[in-house]
Amino acid sequence: MTSRHPIRFGLQTAPEGAEWLELVKVWKFAEDLGYDTIWTSDHFVTSLFQDEPETTVLDGWTALAGLAVLTSRVRLGVMITGNMYRHPPQLARIAATIDRMTNGRLIMGIGAGWHELEHGMYGVPFPSPAERAHRMAETVQIFKLLWTEPRATFKGEYYELRDAIAEPKPVQKPHIPIWIGGWGEKIMLKYVAMYGDGWNLTGSPISLPPKLEALERHCESVGRDIDEIEKSVMHMGLYMTEDQEWVRRYIEGRSYKRAQGFENMKGHFMIGTPEEMRETIGKLIDLGFTHFVAQIVQPYDYHAIERWYREVALSFKEA
Repeated sequence: MTSRHPIRFGLQTAPEGAEWLELVKVWKFAEDLGYDTIWTSDHFVTSLFQDEPETTVLDGWTALAGLAVLTSRVRLGVMITGNMYRHPPQLARIAATIDRMTNGRLIMGIGAGWHELEHGMYGVPFPSPAERAHRMAETVQIFKLLWTEPRATFKGEYYELRDAIAEPKPVQKPHIPIWIGGWGEKIMLKYVAMYGDGWNLTGSPISLPPKLEALERHCESVGRDIDEIEKSVMHMGLYMTEDQEWVRRYIEGRSYKRAQGFENMKGHFMIGTPEEMRETIGKLIDLGFTHFVAQIVQPYDYHAIERWYREVALSFKEA
């Protein structure tokens, strides 16, 4: 499958268990190597180290602002912002500010939110999945209005604007690209088709085809070309190794409700040899995905970060 979007590679440096200076170091390292995008994540309490619930977690948007001014080229964002954590107009203004700080390098990642534990800890409402998705869709509409209109009025089921002023506007026109993170075939993918400039999710070449088919159906129903939407996969870890027995033990020790079977689960990670990684990415490109992000956590494996770019990414970017 061909695409109008370029092949791009990125890293998600989840700020969980992270020290600030090491985040700065790895962002500069990745930008200097040539990575296209770098991302933080958005949680109040750890989602990665659930056996260690008191793990330190830096705020993803605050960290992004600091990292933004320490970089000069790379596109950046939060993969993926939890919609329920902030009032939509406040988030729209934060995003517009960072877009201006970076001269138009922000990608706005937004999702419905899923980590029930932290919602409960902080007293953040955690309604049904359907309501969270509907709220997120209203937020996206509010973003576009506030980023493009002199005064914005909006009356939704959950949020409202009345002749609202939001200045300054983002650098990017007509607005900051909005990437929706989501998996649900009935509601979330409908909103991706309606509002998304990009779509991000985790998955493997085995699990993703049904999601693409669902998105295609929604695009057809709203009269949109699916290829307008940039499609991104976030891989849940980056582990460069020749040790196949270690890979098997690692994968079999994971549990993930969206992946059944060893090969499916393995495909959710960037793991193994460069050849295996190129094979996985090639299959995803054939499906129509063009943007690949590996999640990394401290202590960062700089050797793997460099090898993934030089031995895997460049083979597709220079093709």
